[in-house]
Amino acid sequence: MEKWARRYGSRVQFLMVCVDGARVAIEFGRMFDLKAVVNCYIPSRGYMPVGFGQLGCSGFIISDEKGYFVSRKTRAYLQYGELAFDHVEQILEKNCLVVPARHEVLVEEEKKVDEDVLSKNWVMPSVGIQTMDEEHELCEGALSLMLLKPNTQTLTKVMEALTEHFQHEEELMKQAGFGRPGEPFSPYANHVKDHERILDIGYVELAKKSEPNKSFLNFTCSETQLNEPYKSFVAMTCSDVSDEKAV
Repeated sequence: MEKWARRYGSRVQFLMVCVDGARVAIEFGRMFDLKAVVNCYIPSRGYMPVGFGQLGCSGFIISDEKGYFVSRKTRAYLQYGELAFDHVEQILEKNCLVVPARHEVLVEEEKKVDEDVLSKNWVMPSVGIQTMDEEHELCEGALSLMLLKPNTQTLTKVMEALTEHFQHEEELMKQAGFGRPGEPFSPYANHVKDHERILDIGYVELAKKSEPNKSFLNFTCSETQLNEPYKSFVAMTCSDVSDEKAV
């Protein structure tokens, strides 16, 4: 979002609204080095939107310069991947007549600061909870092996590791009362939905590979199919860094 905000400049204002108070908002600001994005938070539960909206990776709410809603929910990244970003840009171009700048300077700047989560030098961040860090390492190891040896067996191991980890994490969040469990529009409910989206990516692929006339041993997944769940998992883990420290 920060790179997006720099590309659009003053023509589009990007807001990151935290629903868990100032502390988490500040943590996110530091984590993502927010400068062009307006980093803010709601002071109390009474300021939560009613009847629409979403949290996290579920999409954007877009309004025009007069405050009228252009879109109350854009496509979710964990469902559509990069197409979710294209969707936002298409809405902005169609309804607000603005497109992001694509100067060489900006592109080169992004290359310098961009962290490739598929790089061998990338390190999984700590969430400050030992059991979660250990589970994240196990999941990261399974995902790395899947990228190294892309086949149905390694994808199955990944899905087993992610399913077990997500179930444990959700239970810990419930025990801690984090994210107001039990409420339909809450950080916890949104976090669970993100887990479900990530698992859907993998289980849909597994279902395709289990079709008749498909060899379980000889089947090889494409790199694109494998990279998407890996990037989604890493994005979720980075979100957990702030979420779990807030517990």
